[in-house]
Amino acid sequence: MAIQVKNGKAFEWAVAKTISEITKFKIAESPEAELNQNHYLNLDEKKRTVFDESSLIAIDHILKKESKKLKGSGTITFNSDSAGKEGDVRDVIIKLDSSEIGFSCKTNHEALKHSRLSKNIDFVTKWGLHPDGCSQTYWDKVNPIFMELEGIAKNSKKTALWSDFNDKANRVYWPILNAWEDEIRRIKSISEDVEKAMCKNMLHYLIGKDDFYKVISHGRSYVDIHAYNFNNTLATRRSKLPEFLNSINNKNGTQYSKTITFNGGYSINFRIHSASSRVEPSLKFDIAALGLPTGEIYQQTFD
Repeated sequence: MAIQVKNGKAFEWAVAKTISEITKFKIAESPEAELNQNHYLNLDEKKRTVFDESSLIAIDHILKKESKKLKGSGTITFNSDSAGKEGDVRDVIIKLDSSEIGFSCKTNHEALKHSRLSKNIDFVTKWGLHPDGCSQTYWDKVNPIFMELEGIAKNSKKTALWSDFNDKANRVYWPILNAWEDEIRRIKSISEDVEKAMCKNMLHYLIGKDDFYKVISHGRSYVDIHAYNFNNTLATRRSKLPEFLNSINNKNGTQYSKTITFNGGYSINFRIHSASSRVEPSLKFDIAALGLPTGEIYQQTFD
């Protein structure tokens, strides 16, 4: 398991432990709880202290806002990794008598998703952008590229390296990105209602379908809190989803990416890259928010 993943699991435990200490609610036993606690206990003392301090600052702030919900009984649970694939990105959940408060826990990064593209992945359907899925025009553009990569990997017995691939930017990255952009523009052009549904579903796919607080520990520097309150279940201002797409722009240089801007203050960057040093018949997106609507965004630096 990568160190970033281990740190993330440990931070989830730190957040749950802090919630338990403040509310006196118990952490429910589960395989996820045991795993996260073990990663937390295996941290060096310095990092454990940082996670404890970050979680205390964030959770104290959040629970003061949510104090009205905390008067009854409650249980603290950890979400399974599979839940995130279904759109529930909450890592830690306070289950109350008649409601829930969810938390997404991150360390040193604010990525939204790490989605893949390949000859077998219909991203239009998977992201909920349109029920008809990707067009034949899209497949005609991307399948020859992915099939070439598949052949290279197979013929080299999976030893071929991207570093030896000639002009991968213009042969692979940009053609795939441009085909992906064309597909989004095609859906946008169908009608205003279709565009509105696409924007709503894309943001739900990228950010999550359930309301939650995102807590990001930036080491000894500061901690961030973002509230995503689309369904108006949190004690903060309701988050509004975008209704139309303003632009799709290339970001050049070493970053092979495109940035989509929506109305309402949303700006999302999609950077495509090879997830491995070896040539594979798929590519991965690093998807990050460059701009979010103003609302419950709280940052606290360490003294």
